[in-house]
Amino acid sequence: MRRKRLIVVLRFPAWASRLYILLGLVLVPWTVYIALTLPKHHFTSNWDVSWTGLNIGLILSLVCTGLLAWRKSIWLVITSSITGSFLLIDAWFDVMGEHKAVLFQQAILLAVLFEIPMAIMSFYLAVHTIKHNHQPAKK
Repeated sequence: MRRKRLIVVLRFPAWASRLYILLGLVLVPWTVYIALTLPKHHFTSNWDVSWTGLNIGLILSLVCTGLLAWRKSIWLVITSSITGSFLLIDAWFDVMGEHKAVLFQQAILLAVLFEIPMAIMSFYLAVHTIKHNHQPAKK
């Protein structure tokens, strides 16, 4: 008995793989910078380790999202959702963690211009992937 092989061609926006891999790579020097320059104590101990760890998670999710888009994998739904969540968490803690006026304003600006729009785009990518690759079950 010969098995039929099901081949599914997934469709994704063309920009997805390049954008997410690029953003993941751009975030690497920033993460090294904050790992070296953040104070060890802010309001809590291990402040520097906490932020460095969050950024490493964000880098991994960005790069995984880009690679999975490039490979046209359905797993992109999960990684782009994780990336969107990481970006919202990053924006929240950037804004809520600042008590100096100038740094607070910079955090709001970064959240409004980059982190929140990028999170929305990540969630859009997940929804787009589901919508355009969902095939109803055959009866």
